[in-house]
Amino acid sequence: MTIENYRLVTSQALKKMKEHCNTDKFIEDCRLAAYEKIKAATRKDGSLNWSTLPNLIGQNTKIKKDVTSLETDLEIWGLSLAPHWVSGFNTCNGLSLGCAINCLMFTGMGAKFMITSDGKHKVAIARIIRTILWFKYRDQFKARLLLEIERKAASLQNNNISMAFRPNVFSEVKFEKSFPELFELCNDLNVKCYDYVKDIKRIKNNPFSSYHMTFSLSENNALFISTALEHGANIAVVTDIPTNKNRNKTYKHLPPKTLSINGVTLPTVDGDQHDARFLDKAKAAFVVLRGKGQTIKSDITGFKHQIKQAA
Repeated sequence: MTIENYRLVTSQALKKMKEHCNTDKFIEDCRLAAYEKIKAATRKDGSLNWSTLPNLIGQNTKIKKDVTSLETDLEIWGLSLAPHWVSGFNTCNGLSLGCAINCLMFTGMGAKFMITSDGKHKVAIARIIRTILWFKYRDQFKARLLLEIERKAASLQNNNISMAFRPNVFSEVKFEKSFPELFELCNDLNVKCYDYVKDIKRIKNNPFSSYHMTFSLSENNALFISTALEHGANIAVVTDIPTNKNRNKTYKHLPPKTLSINGVTLPTVDGDQHDARFLDKAKAAFVVLRGKGQTIKSDITGFKHQIKQAA
Protein backbone atom coordinates (compact mmCIF):
# COMPACT_ATOMS: atom_id res chain seq x y z
CA MET A 1 0.00 0.00 0.00
CA THR A 2 1.22 3.48 -0.87
CA ILE A 3 0.87 6.61 1.23
CA GLU A 4 -1.81 7.85 -1.16
CA ASN A 5 -3.81 4.64 -0.81
CA TYR A 6 -3.40 4.72 2.95
CA ARG A 7 -4.84 8.22 3.14
CA LEU A 8 -7.71 7.26 0.85
CA VAL A 9 -8.78 4.14 2.75
CA THR A 10 -8.43 5.96 6.08
CA SER A 11 -10.65 8.78 4.82
CA GLN A 12 -13.19 6.28 3.52
CA ALA A 13 -13.19 4.41 6.83
CA LEU A 14 -13.79 7.62 8.78
CA LYS A 15 -16.69 8.53 6.52
CA LYS A 16 -18.24 5.07 6.75
CA MET A 17 -18.01 4.94 10.55
CA LYS A 18 -19.48 8.43 10.86
CA GLU A 19 -22.45 7.38 8.75
CA HIS A 20 -22.85 4.20 10.79
CA CYS A 21 -22.69 5.96 14.17
CA ASN A 22 -25.15 8.65 13.07
CA THR A 23 -27.76 6.04 12.09
CA ASP A 24 -27.27 3.35 14.75
CA LYS A 25 -30.27 3.36 17.13
CA PHE A 26 -28.26 2.08 20.10
CA ILE A 27 -25.64 4.81 19.68
CA GLU A 28 -28.29 7.48 19.13
CA ASP A 29 -30.06 6.49 22.38
CA CYS A 30 -26.77 6.52 24.32
CA ARG A 31 -25.86 9.95 22.94
CA LEU A 32 -29.24 11.34 23.96
CA ALA A 33 -28.90 9.93 27.47
CA ALA A 34 -25.39 11.36 27.72
CA TYR A 35 -26.49 14.87 26.80
CA GLU A 36 -29.39 14.66 29.24
CA LYS A 37 -27.04 13.69 32.05
CA ILE A 38 -24.61 16.49 31.20
CA LYS A 39 -27.46 19.02 31.07
CA ALA A 40 -28.67 17.91 34.50
CA ALA A 41 -25.11 18.27 35.86
CA THR A 42 -24.55 21.76 34.45
CA ARG A 43 -25.12 24.61 36.89
CA LYS A 44 -26.54 27.99 35.86
CA ASP A 45 -23.04 29.48 35.74
CA GLY A 46 -21.90 26.77 33.33
CA SER A 47 -19.84 24.84 35.87
CA LEU A 48 -20.23 21.08 36.13
CA ASN A 49 -21.41 19.18 39.18
CA TRP A 50 -18.92 16.33 38.94
CA SER A 51 -20.61 14.37 41.72
CA THR A 52 -23.39 13.48 39.28
CA LEU A 53 -21.08 12.60 36.39
CA PRO A 54 -18.95 9.48 35.82
CA ASN A 55 -15.34 9.52 36.99
CA LEU A 56 -12.92 10.31 34.19
CA ILE A 57 -10.36 7.65 35.09
CA GLY A 58 -11.09 4.02 35.74
CA GLN A 59 -10.10 0.43 35.11
CA ASN A 60 -11.51 -2.24 32.84
CA THR A 61 -10.60 -5.66 31.49
CA LYS A 62 -8.63 -4.18 28.60
CA ILE A 63 -6.02 -2.55 30.83
CA LYS A 64 -6.42 -4.51 34.08
CA LYS A 65 -4.52 -7.54 32.86
CA ASP A 66 -2.75 -9.66 35.43
CA VAL A 67 0.48 -7.98 36.52
CA THR A 68 1.19 -10.22 39.50
CA SER A 69 4.01 -11.89 37.56
CA LEU A 70 5.83 -8.57 37.32
CA GLU A 71 8.42 -7.58 39.89
CA THR A 72 6.47 -4.47 40.85
CA ASP A 73 3.25 -3.45 42.56
CA LEU A 74 1.45 -1.63 39.79
CA GLU A 75 -2.06 -0.46 38.99
CA ILE A 76 -3.02 0.75 35.53
CA TRP A 77 -5.73 3.38 35.18
CA GLY A 78 -7.05 4.82 31.98
CA LEU A 79 -9.33 7.34 30.30
CA SER A 80 -12.07 5.53 28.38
CA LEU A 81 -13.49 7.86 25.77
CA ALA A 82 -15.85 6.68 23.05
CA PRO A 83 -13.96 5.68 19.87
CA HIS A 84 -14.22 7.25 16.40
CA TRP A 85 -17.66 8.85 15.84
CA VAL A 86 -19.63 7.10 18.60
CA SER A 87 -20.03 10.33 20.60
CA GLY A 88 -20.66 12.51 17.55
CA PHE A 89 -17.05 13.73 17.77
CA ASN A 90 -14.18 11.92 16.07
CA THR A 91 -11.50 10.63 18.44
CA CYS A 92 -9.63 8.30 16.06
CA ASN A 93 -8.08 10.03 13.06
CA GLY A 94 -5.75 7.10 12.44
CA LEU A 95 -8.46 4.46 12.41
CA SER A 96 -8.94 1.66 9.91
CA LEU A 97 -12.24 -0.01 9.08
CA GLY A 98 -10.97 -3.21 10.70
CA CYS A 99 -10.07 -1.63 14.03
CA ALA A 100 -13.33 0.35 14.12
CA ILE A 101 -15.50 -2.69 13.45
CA ASN A 102 -13.61 -4.81 15.97
CA CYS A 103 -13.18 -2.06 18.58
CA LEU A 104 -13.31 -3.34 22.15
CA MET A 105 -15.62 -0.47 23.08
CA PHE A 106 -18.53 -2.89 22.69
CA THR A 107 -17.03 -5.92 24.43
CA GLY A 108 -17.02 -6.94 28.09
CA MET A 109 -19.06 -4.51 30.18
CA GLY A 110 -19.43 -2.41 27.05
CA ALA A 111 -21.28 -5.14 25.14
CA LYS A 112 -24.55 -3.79 23.79
CA PHE A 113 -26.67 -6.31 25.70
CA MET A 114 -25.32 -5.06 29.06
CA ILE A 115 -28.40 -2.95 29.71
CA THR A 116 -29.31 -2.10 33.31
CA SER A 117 -32.78 -2.43 34.82
CA ASP A 118 -33.65 1.14 33.84
CA GLY A 119 -33.06 0.32 30.17
CA LYS A 120 -29.81 2.29 29.96
CA HIS A 121 -26.34 1.19 28.97
CA LYS A 122 -24.41 3.00 31.69
CA VAL A 123 -20.94 2.02 30.45
CA ALA A 124 -21.46 3.25 26.90
CA ILE A 125 -23.21 6.39 28.14
CA ALA A 126 -20.33 7.15 30.52
CA ARG A 127 -17.78 6.85 27.71
CA ILE A 128 -19.82 9.16 25.52
CA ILE A 129 -20.24 11.66 28.37
CA ARG A 130 -16.48 11.86 28.89
CA THR A 131 -15.95 12.45 25.18
CA ILE A 132 -18.54 15.20 24.96
CA LEU A 133 -17.01 16.86 28.02
CA TRP A 134 -13.57 16.77 26.41
CA PHE A 135 -14.84 18.55 23.32
CA LYS A 136 -17.38 20.95 24.87
CA TYR A 137 -16.12 21.54 28.42
CA ARG A 138 -12.38 21.33 27.73
CA ASP A 139 -11.06 23.47 30.60
CA GLN A 140 -13.22 21.82 33.24
CA PHE A 141 -12.37 18.40 31.84
CA LYS A 142 -8.65 19.10 32.08
CA ALA A 143 -8.84 20.35 35.65
CA ARG A 144 -10.92 17.37 36.73
CA LEU A 145 -8.69 14.80 35.05
CA LEU A 146 -5.56 16.23 36.67
CA LEU A 147 -7.33 16.19 40.05
CA GLU A 148 -8.43 12.55 39.68
CA ILE A 149 -4.96 11.41 38.66
CA GLU A 150 -3.35 13.31 41.51
CA ARG A 151 -5.75 11.81 44.04
CA LYS A 152 -5.38 8.26 42.73
CA ALA A 153 -1.58 8.48 42.57
CA ALA A 154 -1.44 9.73 46.17
CA SER A 155 -3.78 6.97 47.35
CA LEU A 156 -1.72 4.26 45.67
CA GLN A 157 1.55 5.74 46.86
CA ASN A 158 0.30 5.50 50.45
CA ASN A 159 0.05 1.76 49.87
CA ASN A 160 3.43 1.52 48.08
CA ILE A 161 1.75 0.87 44.74
CA SER A 162 2.96 2.46 41.50
CA MET A 163 0.49 3.94 39.03
CA ALA A 164 0.47 3.92 35.25
CA PHE A 165 -1.97 5.86 33.09
CA ARG A 166 -3.30 5.13 29.62
CA PRO A 167 -4.87 8.30 28.14
CA ASN A 168 -6.47 6.50 25.18
CA VAL A 169 -8.10 3.21 26.11
CA PHE A 170 -10.43 3.15 23.08
CA SER A 171 -9.53 6.40 21.36
CA GLU A 172 -6.56 8.16 19.80
CA VAL A 173 -6.62 11.77 20.90
CA LYS A 174 -3.37 13.69 20.53
CA PHE A 175 -3.20 14.68 24.17
CA GLU A 176 0.53 15.34 23.84
CA LYS A 177 -0.41 18.38 21.74
CA SER A 178 -3.74 19.44 23.24
CA PHE A 179 -3.05 18.62 26.89
CA PRO A 180 0.69 18.75 27.69
CA GLU A 181 -0.12 19.53 31.34
CA LEU A 182 -1.27 15.93 31.67
CA PHE A 183 2.18 14.54 30.96
CA GLU A 184 3.91 17.19 33.03
CA LEU A 185 1.81 16.22 36.06
CA CYS A 186 2.30 12.50 35.50
CA ASN A 187 6.05 13.03 35.22
CA ASP A 188 6.05 14.96 38.51
CA LEU A 189 4.03 12.18 40.19
CA ASN A 190 6.16 9.42 38.65
CA VAL A 191 3.08 8.07 36.87
CA LYS A 192 4.07 6.34 33.64
CA CYS A 193 1.92 7.23 30.61
CA TYR A 194 1.58 4.87 27.66
CA ASP A 195 -0.64 4.21 24.66
CA TYR A 196 -1.11 2.09 21.56
CA VAL A 197 -0.86 4.43 18.57
CA LYS A 198 -1.93 4.05 14.94
CA ASP A 199 -0.96 7.52 13.75
CA ILE A 200 2.73 7.17 12.92
CA LYS A 201 3.20 10.95 13.07
CA ARG A 202 2.51 10.83 16.80
CA ILE A 203 5.36 8.38 17.30
CA LYS A 204 7.72 10.42 15.14
CA ASN A 205 6.87 13.69 16.88
CA ASN A 206 6.28 12.50 20.45
CA PRO A 207 7.52 15.43 22.60
CA PHE A 208 7.56 13.50 25.89
CA SER A 209 10.17 10.84 26.58
CA SER A 210 7.99 9.74 29.51
CA TYR A 211 5.05 8.97 27.16
CA HIS A 212 5.57 5.41 25.88
CA MET A 213 4.00 4.61 22.52
CA THR A 214 3.52 1.22 20.88
CA PHE A 215 2.64 1.25 17.18
CA SER A 216 -0.74 -0.43 16.68
CA LEU A 217 -0.93 -2.40 13.45
CA SER A 218 -4.09 -2.39 11.34
CA GLU A 219 -4.89 -3.85 7.95
CA ASN A 220 -3.85 -0.59 6.24
CA ASN A 221 -0.73 0.73 8.00
CA ALA A 222 1.97 -1.96 7.70
CA LEU A 223 3.95 0.42 5.47
CA PHE A 224 4.87 2.33 8.65
CA ILE A 225 6.41 -0.62 10.52
CA SER A 226 9.98 0.35 9.65
CA THR A 227 9.36 3.97 10.67
CA ALA A 228 7.96 2.88 14.03
CA LEU A 229 10.99 0.66 14.62
CA GLU A 230 13.35 3.51 13.71
CA HIS A 231 11.74 5.57 16.48
CA GLY A 232 12.03 2.81 19.07
CA ALA A 233 8.43 1.61 19.06
CA ASN A 234 7.39 -2.02 19.20
CA ILE A 235 4.55 -3.17 16.95
CA ALA A 236 1.27 -4.47 18.42
CA VAL A 237 -0.64 -6.91 16.23
CA VAL A 238 -4.01 -8.57 16.78
CA THR A 239 -3.88 -12.25 15.87
CA ASP A 240 -6.05 -15.34 15.55
CA ILE A 241 -4.35 -17.09 18.49
CA PRO A 242 -7.16 -18.55 20.66
CA THR A 243 -7.90 -16.99 24.04
CA ASN A 244 -8.45 -20.36 25.78
CA LYS A 245 -6.86 -20.66 29.21
CA ASN A 246 -5.68 -23.51 31.43
CA ARG A 247 -7.06 -24.06 34.92
CA ASN A 248 -4.23 -21.98 36.36
CA LYS A 249 -5.39 -19.10 34.10
CA THR A 250 -2.34 -19.28 31.81
CA TYR A 251 -2.94 -19.23 28.07
CA LYS A 252 -3.09 -22.62 26.32
CA HIS A 253 -1.77 -21.22 23.04
CA LEU A 254 1.38 -19.10 22.96
CA PRO A 255 2.71 -16.81 20.22
CA PRO A 256 5.45 -18.09 17.93
CA LYS A 257 8.95 -16.95 18.87
CA THR A 258 9.17 -14.84 15.71
CA LEU A 259 6.63 -13.32 13.36
CA SER A 260 6.92 -12.01 9.80
CA ILE A 261 4.70 -9.20 8.57
CA ASN A 262 5.11 -7.20 5.39
CA GLY A 263 8.61 -8.61 4.90
CA VAL A 264 9.73 -7.74 8.44
CA THR A 265 10.65 -10.56 10.83
CA LEU A 266 10.87 -9.77 14.54
CA PRO A 267 10.84 -11.61 17.87
CA THR A 268 7.54 -11.56 19.73
CA VAL A 269 6.20 -10.44 23.08
CA ASP A 270 3.01 -11.95 24.51
CA GLY A 271 1.00 -8.76 24.89
CA ASP A 272 -1.78 -10.44 26.86
CA GLN A 273 0.37 -11.23 29.87
CA HIS A 274 -0.08 -7.61 30.96
CA ASP A 275 -0.84 -4.25 29.38
CA ALA A 276 2.16 -2.32 30.75
CA ARG A 277 3.98 -2.05 27.44
CA PHE A 278 6.59 0.29 28.89
CA LEU A 279 7.86 -2.67 30.95
CA ASP A 280 8.52 -4.88 27.91
CA LYS A 281 12.21 -5.76 27.90
CA ALA A 282 12.25 -6.79 24.25
CA LYS A 283 12.89 -4.01 21.75
CA ALA A 284 12.14 -4.09 18.04
CA ALA A 285 9.48 -6.77 18.59
CA PHE A 286 5.93 -7.66 17.59
CA VAL A 287 3.60 -7.45 20.59
CA VAL A 288 1.17 -10.29 19.93
CA LEU A 289 -2.43 -9.81 21.08
CA ARG A 290 -5.18 -12.41 20.94
CA GLY A 291 -8.30 -11.16 19.16
CA LYS A 292 -11.08 -10.37 21.67
CA GLY A 293 -14.82 -10.02 21.23
CA GLN A 294 -17.31 -11.64 18.89
CA THR A 295 -16.76 -9.57 15.73
CA ILE A 296 -13.07 -10.46 15.50
CA LYS A 297 -13.96 -14.12 14.96
CA SER A 298 -15.46 -13.33 11.57
CA ASP A 299 -13.08 -10.52 10.60
CA ILE A 300 -12.60 -10.25 6.84
CA THR A 301 -10.84 -6.88 6.74
CA GLY A 302 -7.35 -8.25 7.34
CA PHE A 303 -7.15 -6.52 10.73
CA LYS A 304 -6.64 -9.89 12.43
CA HIS A 305 -3.28 -11.41 11.50
CA GLN A 306 -3.24 -15.11 10.68
CA ILE A 307 -0.45 -16.69 12.70
CA LYS A 308 -0.22 -19.64 10.32
CA GLN A 309 1.29 -17.15 7.83
CA ALA A 310 4.18 -16.45 10.20
CA ALA A 311 7.70 -17.44 9.25
